[in-house]
Amino acid sequence: MIRLAFRLDDPSETSHQGVEAGILEALQRHSVPATFAVIPFRIVDGERRALSAVRAQPLLEAHRAGLVEIAQHGHVHIRRHPEPAAPTEFCGRTRAEQQALIGEGKKHLESIFGGRICGFVPPWNSYDAATAGSLLDLGFDYLSAGWQLPAADHGALRLLPRTAQVKEFDTAFSEALRFEAASPILVFVLHHYDFAESGSAGAPLDLPRFEQMLARALAHPRTRVSTLSQLAQALPANDRRVALQQRLAGKRILGRLLPRSSLLDGPLWRGILAGLGA
Repeated sequence: MIRLAFRLDDPSETSHQGVEAGILEALQRHSVPATFAVIPFRIVDGERRALSAVRAQPLLEAHRAGLVEIAQHGHVHIRRHPEPAAPTEFCGRTRAEQQALIGEGKKHLESIFGGRICGFVPPWNSYDAATAGSLLDLGFDYLSAGWQLPAADHGALRLLPRTAQVKEFDTAFSEALRFEAASPILVFVLHHYDFAESGSAGAPLDLPRFEQMLARALAHPRTRVSTLSQLAQALPANDRRVALQQRLAGKRILGRLLPRSSLLDGPLWRGILAGLGA
């Protein structure tokens, strides 16, 4: 079986509603879910503006229908330091400060969507040990970021790193088909600017092509599309990272989607790579 998940980052009070509506319509037509990583607050004209009930209504309806899972995407999604510093919202803040910011955002999203928010997506996929500790204290179930994991106690957090940008869909899905026996999991990240309908110059796709991607994936009888929460629930709590990586263990998938870093060191991965002839 091939498991797919789509993570749309950045829905907020100020995000492009037309793109979101088009994605929701495509998901509904194909009866597949996705995870929307929502920003609780935005800075508009120098003032903080919270996600409003009116703006959130389409997302709320999709959430109630089981079409989307709502995850939390940071606090206000602004850089702590200007360029050329690496973009981050949380790295370097104290644990108490991070917990206060994340907790405020979580409380607001839960008030808007009427239920517990269990997933966290840090802006720019950037976080540190204090972030992980704050998420544990606040009762999150999973963290979805990048493959570069900081030294941190992740405790019971399931780790669901993104494996590809949506513009890489065709190549990544073709590789997954080649190594279907490994039961690969692919987590695709989307942004509004990926879609031509957003007005972004050089956008790699549009809404019709996104729908074609869904149709291509679902034409394969053993493809399943899940939310990140559903994937997290399927991972053993005591082996969350290795369990996910084992299921991504195709030689070409490993070579293209997983960095050859410390994550791939150790006897387990050496054995997997040797068995694949990598």
